[in-house]
Amino acid sequence: MHRLAYIRHIPPAHASGRLAHVYREVRAEVPRVPNLIQVFSLRPEIMESVYRSWLSIMWSGRVPRRLKEMLAIVTSKTASCDYCADAHMVFLLATGLERSRAFELESKLHEAEWLDERERAALALAVRLSKNARAVGPEDIAAFAEAWPQCEERTEIVSVISAFGAITRMANALGVSFEMPSPLRRFETARRGALTLMARLMAVSLDLSEKPLRARAPEDNNAALERLFTSQLGFSCVPPGFSALETCPEIFDGQLATIEKMMCVMPRDRWMRVGLVVAKLNGCKYFVDQCGRWLSQRGADPAAVIAASEGANSVLPELEDACLRFTRDLTLHSHTIRDDRIRELRSLGLSDGAILDLAYVSGVFNGLARLLTVLTPLEERVAA
Repeated sequence: MHRLAYIRHIPPAHASGRLAHVYREVRAEVPRVPNLIQVFSLRPEIMESVYRSWLSIMWSGRVPRRLKEMLAIVTSKTASCDYCADAHMVFLLATGLERSRAFELESKLHEAEWLDERERAALALAVRLSKNARAVGPEDIAAFAEAWPQCEERTEIVSVISAFGAITRMANALGVSFEMPSPLRRFETARRGALTLMARLMAVSLDLSEKPLRARAPEDNNAALERLFTSQLGFSCVPPGFSALETCPEIFDGQLATIEKMMCVMPRDRWMRVGLVVAKLNGCKYFVDQCGRWLSQRGADPAAVIAASEGANSVLPELEDACLRFTRDLTLHSHTIRDDRIRELRSLGLSDGAILDLAYVSGVFNGLARLLTVLTPLEERVAA
């Protein structure tokens, strides 16, 4: 079987049961199941959640699809995820953007000369948030809010950036292979030609127009949010900034579905440690406080957890230390993770499915931290 990633996968031809159903759902919308979707095949419920979240963020809303693809490329390049950058270059070219402009965007990011001021403001935030969420300051939020005064549009843009802050790290950490043959990527001219051809095929085979998606009413989503964070997790409050998601019901629904799935895939104590490490690295006060409080109430020292992620001696089992180091590296420099890190986790007892769970939860926490980094101060601006 062709090696698609560092972990094993189940291709569509060998799928059965729920996995086969999810593959059919994906194939109903796209001509070929992307490698990034197939890598989740060991967990069909996660694959379904990732796919539907992608639909809710990219195929609905007021922000033009072309700008969303530009955000995906800029975020991917900033995170050094060449797989995602290539994949969304195909989508961007399929929207009809000129080749010269598309590839200038890839190299110059938010400094591409042809951008208008609103596009530049959105892409500058994407670079800033993707590179170092802790460095995003009031001036960045103010410039973004001035360029995008409508709450719904701001929320869509931040949701796209945050989603790719998550998925790029998962793709890198799991070693997802490129869609095009590797020899074509050795020469930039060949790579660009292949991407252009793939885009032309996509333009005639895939409908990129908005898709109607079912979503719960805002009051139902708010009730589900309260139930997830206060009743199930035992947190003292729901995440700040989530009120903005009420303007985007499909995205709100998709976020909740993602959180519901990521809460259920690993032991709760590991989940809280992973959340604490990601939140600390991203400067996300909400998850630092809430995950730290949960751990402290059960006799764990949050500071010791952070130190263990940095390689310090720990009272935790060797496997848990390795999970924390993996989470830290996925957050800070996922593009440097190689197959040997996966082999280490296997040698300590994690199955490929459990390794997928670890990458998924770590990635989602990275996305949530970035979402809160922007939505929380925007919520405060509106309240003021």
